[in-house]
Amino acid sequence: MAFAFINKFMSMSKMYFKFFVLVFLGCIISSCGFGPKPDKLIRANVTFDAQLESEEEINKIIETLRKRMNKVSFVNELRRVGNKNQIYLEVATHYDSKRITNLLINPGKLDFYEVYNLEKMMNFMIDINSSAKKGDTVQNPLFDLFKSHGHQGGPILCSVSEKDTSKVNSLLRLKSAESSLPAERRFVKFLWGIKEKSTLDLPLYALKLNRQSKPYITGDVVKQSHQEFDQMGKPVIIMTMNEKGATQWEELTGRAFQERSQIAMVIDNLVYSAPGVSSGPITGGVSQISGDFTLEKAQDLATILNSGPIPKMRLLDIHIEESQ
Repeated sequence: MAFAFINKFMSMSKMYFKFFVLVFLGCIISSCGFGPKPDKLIRANVTFDAQLESEEEINKIIETLRKRMNKVSFVNELRRVGNKNQIYLEVATHYDSKRITNLLINPGKLDFYEVYNLEKMMNFMIDINSSAKKGDTVQNPLFDLFKSHGHQGGPILCSVSEKDTSKVNSLLRLKSAESSLPAERRFVKFLWGIKEKSTLDLPLYALKLNRQSKPYITGDVVKQSHQEFDQMGKPVIIMTMNEKGATQWEELTGRAFQERSQIAMVIDNLVYSAPGVSSGPITGGVSQISGDFTLEKAQDLATILNSGPIPKMRLLDIHIEESQ
């Protein structure tokens, strides 16, 4: 009996000893503060233009912003300002204010579209060019703005200088050329892509809409996203979809494979990539976004997509207090 008691006592002593060692090590680790320490305090006020009717909607925005900020900073305070459409944020961080602002105001709206290639849109663009002619002085009002044309079978229609995008947008809205679009192509949305690295020009895409004028897949089917590196060592974003999204993704990639078309991955109305499908339908609901990202940009974009979308936000003011 005595030996049993002693053995039990020794066993319990070892257990408590391990417990206190773990606590002690945890204290050491937390006090060491591995990783960069916050070197500034950032205070900011943002507002959302949308009229939100319920407190629940506003609380959802605050929790989404909290998820984003917890990835890059220590959130001291995050709250609604009175009854206004305004949110106050106070964070301690080592990141610059530009990165914090991007996480605060980026809507993070993700959509997937089928793409019309150059051949299917060429007659429409020729008619636009003809309809916009102004006497003998401007013979090619649309085509003269092109820095380069897209390739046969590719998703890019053309590329233009950033300063000329508004002119092209106006020309694309000409009603006189709509008749050259076949009925199934009347549901089209023109969007610009990210800047081309070598020229800084912007590529133009023609995206298919469904009968409700919406994309085929929206970002609410994405349940998880994270940053990884591709085979070339470049930062990319990997996304995993829920069951509904996986089914839609299999259908969409299967159709793109059969039609030898592309799928545009769009974030906040900007096309980041439009890859083709070379090996049949993709099952499992896993997809990848690439786009000549820096590591920081890929990490922040993954954080934004992971936390979910928010309404369009506007920065009212921001104040930075450097640590002594």
